[in-house]
Amino acid sequence: MVRHSTWRTRRAKELSGAGEDLGPEARKVYDETGLAIEIGRSIHRRRTERGWSQAELARRAGMSQPAVARLETSLTLPSTRTLLRVAAALEQPLHISIGDAA
Repeated sequence: MVRHSTWRTRRAKELSGAGEDLGPEARKVYDETGLAIEIGRSIHRRRTERGWSQAELARRAGMSQPAVARLETSLTLPSTRTLLRVAAALEQPLHISIGDAA
């Protein structure tokens, strides 16, 4: 399990563009956190496009506002169930793929 501080460090490096020279274990954390960052940015972008607060998205998705905040700040790698709830609340399709994006 990845410690909370590791995720924060990874997120800070991702946002600054650093983090290229990593060992295999650090690379795994880096890649997982990159996915959390991408998801968080997407949720934030869709929510703000609608003019919703985090509390409004939370209400529509049946979640707490702090849970939405954790998603948006990339402190949580969400489950598929959570992603489905958020996508439905945002009235957006959920796309998940394995392999290269087409």
